[in-house]
Amino acid sequence: MNILIRELKSNYRGLLIWGLALMLLNIWMVSMFPSFAADGAGLAEMVDMFPPGMIKVFGLDIMAMDDPLGFYGAEAYFMVVLFGSIYAAILGSGILAKEQDDKTIEFLLAKPVSRLHIIGEKALAWIIYLVLFNLGIGLATWLSFELFDVGEFSRTTLFWMLTAPLLVHLVFASLGFFSALFFTRRKSALSVSIGLVLGLYFINTIALLSENVEFLRWLTPFHYADAADIFSDGALHPGYALLLLGFALLLCIVTGAIYRRKNITL
Repeated sequence: MNILIRELKSNYRGLLIWGLALMLLNIWMVSMFPSFAADGAGLAEMVDMFPPGMIKVFGLDIMAMDDPLGFYGAEAYFMVVLFGSIYAAILGSGILAKEQDDKTIEFLLAKPVSRLHIIGEKALAWIIYLVLFNLGIGLATWLSFELFDVGEFSRTTLFWMLTAPLLVHLVFASLGFFSALFFTRRKSALSVSIGLVLGLYFINTIALLSENVEFLRWLTPFHYADAADIFSDGALHPGYALLLLGFALLLCIVTGAIYRRKNITL
């Protein structure tokens, strides 16, 4: 029995729904930029009307709305990161929690495969899906930048804006994967995983609004893939990229170690 093929076949609908939704959203947002940029004065006035907190949360104190990458970073990037993270958390938790919920764990454990093999192939399945998810969104967004009259932009910076969300998604998928160890019901695992995404996003937002709790940003994955920082630096900080990848890998290793010794109720 090939667990990887089984998981890829059983989870493709979610990939298509979430992926197509965000692809179409990005295409639509990029297509809107030329008309917004044509009215530069009106766009500046609109930004000036925003409260200071909103300007900081959306990175408008660093990113210019009349720049195609600044517009994308403020209007679309955060949705790819946030909603993609929710999809990743659902995928990572559901792919493990479903076995006990659907009563298929007995069949799975009866096969001549180790628990580490099961965990490894399930993790590989959500990694493949998240790569495909971000690749589809990235290609659609890049083609939109090339086909629509957006003006001059840095393709290197765009590349990093399209790559950084994948690292955040891997972290939340691994968090969902890990959290599923402690729940026998898929709904409970999904609820906790989605709650982690929304809770950490809320913490990141609050930390941006108040200098007194700004240090809390360092506890959220969103801080390490901030659109304004990528726009300003022209790339994702390599240390941040390694930190996100390392954390996701560590969680997968810990998940495997716990699952190997876990007393699973059949």
